Amino acid sequence: MTHPKATVLLTRPRPQAERFAATLATKAPVVISPILSIVPRALHIDLADYSGVILTSENAARVLAGLADVAQMPAWCVGDHTAQVAAELGMNPKSAGGNASDLVEMLLGQRPKGVLLHARGAKSRGDVVQKLADGGIAATARVVYDQVETALTDQARALLAGPGPVVLPLFSPRSARLLGDAAQATKAPLAIAALSPAVLRAWTGPKPKTFTVANHPDAAHMTQAVATILTDLSA
Repeated sequence: MTHPKATVLLTRPRPQAERFAATLATKAPVVISPILSIVPRALHIDLADYSGVILTSENAARVLAGLADVAQMPAWCVGDHTAQVAAELGMNPKSAGGNASDLVEMLLGQRPKGVLLHARGAKSRGDVVQKLADGGIAATARVVYDQVETALTDQARALLAGPGPVVLPLFSPRSARLLGDAAQATKAPLAIAALSPAVLRAWTGPKPKTFTVANHPDAAHMTQAVATILTDLSA
């Protein structure tokens, strides 16, 4: 029996979506339709006031690249890719290799001195600054970019209209909610790969035919999760 070929719909901001798509290029067709766009804010930050920066996304690292004195700035990063971006921009990064909770745990263990700057988006989870304050570490949060809701493209809407199966990698609770709201009229069979249980719980759309949660909250394990779904769908 021949099964309709599955298509992966990526709704991350375009740079991240294109990078993730490259890891799936030999496994399935990919459609990119960001549900969120990253819009940097004008910055009025003097890094001399801080002993280091906290980065919970690569987006924040890229925005800070325009500031003076960013070179060699200590940067505590949520994951390996954010740390890689920070290093490329001249910072001195340390990676927690996981999520915001892992990042807080690393900071509480290393206990850096001075005041840290948490550069983040307007929408942020994890209460990083408050958890650090509870642990006796001084930090200040500054919003350096906005995550602006973006409508799905006509191509993405046609894909969700069916009839072939659509694989949805979901990387954040907010994007899961927004995409779920936009996909209410979906007729295509859906398969979800979620970064974490919290991301899966945030899904507001039609019940998927199948779903899985990445074994670890990073892009490499999300690639594995999507590959597993694609293999199952083609069986």
